[in-house]
Order: sequence, then structure tokens, then C-alpha cells
Amino acid sequence: MKRLTITLLCALGLLLNVFAAPTKAEKEAAAKAAQEQKANAWRADQIARKKAILNFKTVFVEGGTFMMGCTEEQESECFKPERPAHPVFVGSFAICKYCVSQRQWKEVMGKNPSEIQNDDAPVTNITWNDAQTFIKRLNEFMGKNYRLPTEAEWEYAARGGTYSEHFKYSGSNEINQVAWYKENSGTIRPNGKRKENELEIFDMSGNVWEWCSDWYGPYPTDVETELINPQGADEGKERVVRGGYFEGPAIFCRVSCRNKSEPTYSSSIIGLRLVEERTGEE
Repeated sequence: MKRLTITLLCALGLLLNVFAAPTKAEKEAAAKAAQEQKANAWRADQIARKKAILNFKTVFVEGGTFMMGCTEEQESECFKPERPAHPVFVGSFAICKYCVSQRQWKEVMGKNPSEIQNDDAPVTNITWNDAQTFIKRLNEFMGKNYRLPTEAEWEYAARGGTYSEHFKYSGSNEINQVAWYKENSGTIRPNGKRKENELEIFDMSGNVWEWCSDWYGPYPTDVETELINPQGADEGKERVVRGGYFEGPAIFCRVSCRNKSEPTYSSSIIGLRLVEERTGEE
């Protein structure tokens, strides 16, 4: 009987140990684990939110040959740097349907430098060098291969690629259908509020000038030899910008119009559009 009593007491002691209140150290460890779990869930939510904002809508552009520069539909409006028209081949690539927005820039760079603030409008007041920093950080975060378009890629896409209907502006001969410029705007507008072009790309005429990767230089005088994926001048002082802008005349919004700016210069009328290295549709 005595042995049974001792056995029962021992069992009761074990049960009491099992249900004993946790020690201070155990409480602290549990609280720390809960905090870490909560922090990890918050970080995962933030990453998912950021990736959703930075999920750029792109259009696949099948490569092909086109006449670059002052072509027939540009009539007598061409400036000297657009001459002569010359054959160019560009390989396939993907291009963003919209310019990089102020919201997207802020997600990557932490602040919005634009003089005229609107989350859904193109980011502006950025230098060419700033654009390179943005692209580097974006690619590191997203695991992508974005870059600025070459001038040839930009014009090919603005003209509609293999679907081109040879319009003066990107998507129409009627500028008010496709562009924001001084006669209908006077201020920057949100992306995608005008008619798209043949490739369903928006705002390649008007709203903001767009940085290209090339150094600015004259076109070749040889109009017989087809250039293959030209990258612009080997060196220079200014980078190419394309597309026209919201305070500018219609003549700047033509698909062949060229402009330039120093890579350290920023303005409320210059933004950027990205291309992505891709050989086929996803």
C-alpha cells in the first residue's frame, strides 16, 4: 500500500510538472518567436505588394525591318537630324505599354522627384543617370532584365512594328486621338488616357519625352545598307529623347522626331519607358 501511494505521488508530480506555468525564459522565447513570425508575414506582404506595383505590363514586339527617319508620311515637317530615312533591322523585344509611373519610381527609389505630382502619371525630373540607377535596383529586386530602349527600338515600336499602318503619330494621323500636347493639355497627364497604337502601346506621342539608351548622333548617309540593331553613336555628350511632350507643338510628337539631352539633366518634361530582353511571347 505504501509503495502504491509513493507511485501515485510520483505520477502526480510528473503531471504537475507538465502543466506548470512556463518560466520567464520560456515566455520571452515564445514572445520573440511570435514577433518574428509577425515580422516575416509583414515583410512577405510588403514584398508581394511591391511586386504587384512593379509588375510592368509589356507588349512583345516581333523583330523586323523598317525605314527609320524622315519617311513619306512625315510630309515636310522633318527636321534635319531625321534625315535621311534609312533601313534598320531590330530584333524582337518586349516594351512597356506605359511610361514608368511616379508610384513605381517611388517604390524602387524611395521618393518621387516629379515637379508635378500624380502617382499615375509618368515620373519626371529624372536624369539619364538616375534612370540607370532605377533600372539596376529594379532588376535586382524583380529578377528581370529591364533596360532603356535603343532609339531604333523606340521608333520601331512607336510606328507599330510589323503591324505599322504608317501613321505620322504613334497610332494615328489625328494627333488628338493619341497625344497630349500644348493644344489639348498644358500639363502632364496620367498614363494610358489616349488611344493606343497598333501594338497597344500608349503615349508614345506626347505627354513626356522618353529617355533612350543611345548617345545622340547623325544618321548614316548610306541609305542602301541595312543597319542591324543599331546602338547609336559610339560616344557623345547627349542622350536621345523621343516622343514629344505636353507643352510642346504637334511637330515634336511625330514618330520620327528626334531630340537630345545631357545625361545629367533633369526636367519636368522627360520620363522613361522600359524594354525587357525577350525572344518570344510569354
